[in-house]
Amino acid sequence: MTFCGLDFGTSNSTVGLLNESQPIMVPLEKDSNQQWQTTLPSALFFSFEDDEISFGRSAIGRYTGGEPGRLLRSMKSLLGGSFMGDKTQIKNRSYSFDEIISFFISSLKTQAENFTGPDSQPLESVVLGRPVYFNDTDPMLDSAAQDHLTEIAKLAGFKHVSFQFEPIAAAMDYEQQVKHEELALIIDIGGGTSDFTLVKLSPERHGQKDRHQDFLGNHGIHLGGTDFDRQLSVNSVMPAFGMGMALTDKPGLQMPNSYYFDLATWHKIHLLYDRHMLMELKNLSPVVSDKTKLNNLIELLMSRKGHQLASLVEQAKIELSTAPEVTVNLELLFDSSNNALIDNCQVTQKQLQESLQRDVDRIFSTLQETLKQAGVTHKDINTVFTTGGSTAMPTIQTCIDATFPNAKQIAGDLYSSVGTGLLMEAQLRYL
Repeated sequence: MTFCGLDFGTSNSTVGLLNESQPIMVPLEKDSNQQWQTTLPSALFFSFEDDEISFGRSAIGRYTGGEPGRLLRSMKSLLGGSFMGDKTQIKNRSYSFDEIISFFISSLKTQAENFTGPDSQPLESVVLGRPVYFNDTDPMLDSAAQDHLTEIAKLAGFKHVSFQFEPIAAAMDYEQQVKHEELALIIDIGGGTSDFTLVKLSPERHGQKDRHQDFLGNHGIHLGGTDFDRQLSVNSVMPAFGMGMALTDKPGLQMPNSYYFDLATWHKIHLLYDRHMLMELKNLSPVVSDKTKLNNLIELLMSRKGHQLASLVEQAKIELSTAPEVTVNLELLFDSSNNALIDNCQVTQKQLQESLQRDVDRIFSTLQETLKQAGVTHKDINTVFTTGGSTAMPTIQTCIDATFPNAKQIAGDLYSSVGTGLLMEAQLRYL
């Protein structure tokens, strides 16, 4: 029986398996420099030209390069929502979201099997990572999300499917370097969720199957990097497209915010490309106070550049981890044939911090609840281990420093710690 650990992430995904008895993270795709990467962006592109489905960087590149088709990202965020059983129309066919996610999971499985060679056995068993909560307000939807993901994995070809909480998997990865017993807080802030685990770790415990008594607390909230992108976009970029501008026919009223929140949310952007939506926006032209900004919005949507705008905002957020100010090059979204007149947008690290403050406060309130559940305080924590791309943000790091001034801080691999731990869990369960 062959097995793997699979981290299906909101933003990026990984697969870990044994190759000649050695644990390895599978090279999944070449980047723009033709270097193999063990992360695959969680994205699919349905081409309307050749009817092919592309994945990862290739999917994003084909779409942002102007090829007609449908791009889907942040698909994991659909799990746990009331609409996860819905379908979506792509060209002349209706797909369930389960089918779409299974295409992506199947691509990961195929790439892993190809890596091990033509004579290897197919992967049959998988330990999938899951957040502490797919839905932190509705237990029934949370449970249904795991059931959906089980069926998705089976649809992709796995026969045996089990789960481990992502922060627990990260703890198993970190425990490999632990020299003596310690109480560790695992902070995993990824694209869609923020999860926390309190666990006793030691060299003697490592590799044991029953660790139930060692886990003192496990909690999370459905907030992460994609929410940060949306807040930054709404607060700093969307005003260039008319968000907040007054309507002249109704004193005191502004342009409806819903257009801009949808434009800042990956899985809703395509809704704005609908011709009825475009007509609705054009009908607002006589009553808006800044017709140039409305025209910018309409031109952006007619050119189907909403996802490209979202990518620019995401990149700005990443760059603000090290730079005090960055430029969002909005001019890139328009060519000389467009009628748009738009200036590039300057975004500062201070603006990012202000945009995220409410979300960050909610995340660290959930962290405090985790400590309270376990009956410990910040003084009891020996080590804080961080993983997930969003933990690299200065705003997050500042809060960690302030909350745990005396704890040892260990930064794990931002994108592979969970996948490595899931493979270790798969070895315990299936080897």
